[in-house]
Formats: sequence, structure tokens, C-alpha cells
Amino acid sequence: MHRLFLVHELLVIICEHLYDEDDIPNASKEALARLARTCKAFHAVALNALWSNLDGVAPLIQCLPAEVTRLYWRLPLGTAVVGIERAPRKAEWDIIQRYASRVQRLRVLNPLRPVEPSVIFTLSRPPTGTSPLFPNLRSLVWNDSRPQTMGFLQTLCGPLLTSLKFDCSSTGTARWDAAASAIWNAVPATCPAVKVITLPSSLPGFLIPNMLRTWNHLEEVTCGEIDIVIFRHLAKQTYLRKLAFTLSQSISQDVTDHPLSPHTFSRLRELEVHAAELPSLIDFMQKLEIHPICIRGRVDAGPTPCDMGVFFAFLTEHYVGVKLENISLQSLPGIRMLSVAQPPPLSPTGNRSNGQPSHTSIHGSNFMPLAQFGSIDTLVIDVNCSIHLTDEDLASLAAAWPHLRILSINKMHGWVVKSDITQIGLLEMLQCCPKLHTLCIAIDTDTFTEVPLDRPGGGVQNMNIRTLAFADSVIQLHATTAVAAFLSDIFPRLNEVTAWKSDRMRTRRDADPIVHATRWEGVSQQIRGMIRIRQQERRWRRNE
Repeated sequence: MHRLFLVHELLVIICEHLYDEDDIPNASKEALARLARTCKAFHAVALNALWSNLDGVAPLIQCLPAEVTRLYWRLPLGTAVVGIERAPRKAEWDIIQRYASRVQRLRVLNPLRPVEPSVIFTLSRPPTGTSPLFPNLRSLVWNDSRPQTMGFLQTLCGPLLTSLKFDCSSTGTARWDAAASAIWNAVPATCPAVKVITLPSSLPGFLIPNMLRTWNHLEEVTCGEIDIVIFRHLAKQTYLRKLAFTLSQSISQDVTDHPLSPHTFSRLRELEVHAAELPSLIDFMQKLEIHPICIRGRVDAGPTPCDMGVFFAFLTEHYVGVKLENISLQSLPGIRMLSVAQPPPLSPTGNRSNGQPSHTSIHGSNFMPLAQFGSIDTLVIDVNCSIHLTDEDLASLAAAWPHLRILSINKMHGWVVKSDITQIGLLEMLQCCPKLHTLCIAIDTDTFTEVPLDRPGGGVQNMNIRTLAFADSVIQLHATTAVAAFLSDIFPRLNEVTAWKSDRMRTRRDADPIVHATRWEGVSQQIRGMIRIRQQERRWRRNE
């Protein structure tokens, strides 16, 4: 063996690289397992990487002998459920601890690999006199809402835990008894080093204050509605860099009556606010007088195109000189009430009934003020408004945002009116934004008439995008092959193309969502085949 492989740090880098590879599902885990079996030098490092991120506790139980575990199939879906046949003995506990000690990040339940409650109960009661079951755990996602399994949370909590996320359903937390609530309230004492905390938005209000007030070194907080006392406490957290919460009328009024001091939220870089409507969100942000580089908003109602214009104008006026990187605004799914003032719906062929986009749509001119933020790397807009963009609009925005990584516009709500973005605009954007790895736009497929012999854009390619979304783009059957050929060339690592995927778009009556969704699935299948053929041809040429 080469002496370089005797350097521990180098082995760690190699194993981390293997773990991060995601071209083929589970390929990285299989590679690490083979590496661990290769020789003693690789064994410990590869196992550490393999077990560092554990998605569900099922693998721990499946490492035990067959007589300890049982596996049965849950009907009607045929999901394999892991259970315990008998209590593990000392030697079998040693096996569990050998792997559990390597876990640094844990999600308790994996829906794809479910376990019986008996598994959780067993792991909650390790033998006395042994070391902690997960001594090196740094990050925990607790997604088990059952009150009877809260004892396992007590087992997992420890002084090294720095990230804690509770992903519990409202029906589960409502059933918590006094014992479960006591375990919950003890978490800050057993995990004093927590810096990142995520609480369910449905959590009973009386459980939040004790938890958030105890920690004084929080860096990231995600929660639901909080009271004024907690908000003021978080405002004083000198290390807080991310805050996500639901805005209440009481907090908005309190900030009006008692403005925050200039030094509050001094290090806040990410602000995410869930408000009733966009004007309330804008008003609150004006009162805060802070300038995070990441702004995410969620609203229950609206917004109107006029509200969107005010929002973009607010950003350009109040963030002058700020290197804004992330802008996200989403409205919760609701019922779109069509009226005479709203944009005409698409016909089944995808053409507007009057041939022109409606003035009530969000246009490229509405987005243009954001072009002053050349540092933007993420723009996510998904609102209850129709969208109309052209090739020129997309090219202008792309030229202004050379660092753009994520662009998603109305992925769930759809654009409603027909897009005027063609392959020309898409190619120009890819040339301007080489870092782009997530994209959702609507596209006009009428311009795809045949498969050209020349490469699109002279060979422009994006190697980052694996999944491509086209919102509510319509596509005719005769265009599917030409579209697939075009996309498979410019996105050589593309795995999937989706469109018409949300429930909202599938209930539209102005087009045939099922037909178009099926055609796009056909495009996705053709793309995978074309990419595979190109890979074969390149391999054959190398072997000639």
C-alpha cells in the first residue's frame, strides 16, 4: 500500500468524497462498505463515514443476528417493517454500540425503513453500566410524535448535541402526557450546547418559552408563532444568524410601540417570516431596520401583482449596498378565483385566448429592479399570480446574476398564461449562469419542431442540474422527441423532468393536466435513454 494512505487525514477526505457522491442511489454506501472490508487501514475511517449520517434506526437492529430481529411485510404497500424478536444480550449490545458510537447525525424514523415501537423501546433501555448509546451524536432529527417513545429522546440527548430538530405532527404532540412533557422540558438541561433548534409550528405554546429562553448561544432558530417575550429574548442573541417564525399581530404592534434598539439582531443573516399577507410582512421588515442577506417570506393570502411590485421596490430601496443573496416568497396553496380582471386562462393547446399577456400578470419588468443585486444566488417565487416572461427578460436577469444557483418561479402555482421563453432564452441563461443547479420555469415548446443536426448553442452544457421542472408548460405529442433531444444534450447528467406535478395544477380546467404531465414523463424517459446512448458512444470511441 502506498505510504500516502497511511495519512489519516487523507483517508478521511477520500471517504467523505465517496459519501458525497450521488450519481447512483446507494452507490456511495456500497463503495464505503467495500472500502471498509479492503484492509485494516481503511476499516475504521470508512465505517465512520458510512455510519456518520444515520437515516432511521433500522440499520442498527439489522446488524444483529437473525434470531434477534424479525422482518414482516406491511400490507397493502408491502413495506418491510423491522422488529425485535427478543431482547439483545451483552454481545449483541456491543454490536449496536460499535456502530452507534460512529453516528454523528441521526434521524430517528425513516418512513422507507419503518420499525416497530418495540425497537424504540429496546434502544431506550441500554444495559446499565455501559457507555452512552450515541456518545458522538451532534445532530438529531426527532420525528416520532408518539408520547410512549419519548424515553428514547432522553437516551439520545447529551452534552455534545448542537443541532436539534423536532419534526412532529400536531396530532402527536396534542397527545403528550405529563411524562412526555417533562422529558421535553428537560431537553435544554441535558443538551446545553444546542446552537441550532427547529420546533414544530404546531407545538403547544406553553412548551416553547422554557425551551427557547434557556439557551443563550443560539445560532439558528426555526419555530412557529412566539410571544413578545421570546421575540425580545431572541433579538438579544448575539450569535443568532438565522430566524424563522410566524409573525403575530402582537409582535408587529409591539415593534411599532417599542422600536428595537439598533444593535438587536446584529448578526442575523437569514430571516424567514410567515405572515398573513405580504403588506404585513413588508411593514414588519421596515420596522426592523435590519439587512439580512437572505430573505424568505410566506403569506397565507395573495399576493397581488401590485403587492409584488411593492415588495421588490422595498428591497431595492432599503437594501442599497447590501449583497443580497437569497430572495424567496411563497404563498400557501389556495383557490385561485378567476375574475374578469385576471389573466385569461390557457386553452388546451396552450394559447392565450386574446393572444396577449394580461396586465395583471407579473412581468419581466417587475423583476428587473432585482437586477441591481448582482450577488443573488437564489430566487424562489411561488405565488398566487400568473407569470409572463420572455427570452429577453430571462437573458437580462441571467446577465445580472452570474452567481445564480437556484431559480424557481411558480413551481406549485404554475404560470397560468403561456410562457414566451424558448430554447434561445434557456441557452443564454445557461451561458450566463454556469453555477445553476436548480431550475423551474415554464417554457414554450411550440418552437421545437425537429431534432437539429447541430448541437444546441454550439455545445453549451450544464453538468449540475439533475432534476428540471417546467411548471405548467404545455407540450404537444409531436414535440416530445425534439424536446428530449435538446434537453439531453445541454443537461448531460439530467435524471428527471417534471411538470404539472402539484395538486393545484392538476385540478386546472383550462388545460388537460394529466395529458401534459404524462407527455413530460415520456420526455423524461426519452432523455434518460438518449443520455445512456451518448455515454455508450463515448465509451466506444475511447476503446477504438
